[in-house]
Amino acid sequence: MTVTPPKPKDELQAVAARLSRAAPETWQAFIKAFEVYTDEARDACVQAPADKVLKAQGRAQQCVDLSSLFTTAIKQQ
Repeated sequence: MTVTPPKPKDELQAVAARLSRAAPETWQAFIKAFEVYTDEARDACVQAPADKVLKAQGRAQQCVDLSSLFTTAIKQQ
């Protein structure tokens, strides 16, 4: 029987869940700071010149994906 290692995203989510339980106040401060960072990435995407919009879009998408991962981690508590 082959044991499949956890996917990196699943492992990150599990570690985030443990961290949110271990230091809830610090975790909430991190989430708030990351939300501000994500908002800035979205704004940068909207304001990006045509030759840089795809890079800005990719950054914004990654921030949104991580934000979702962190939110799901909190729900796993």
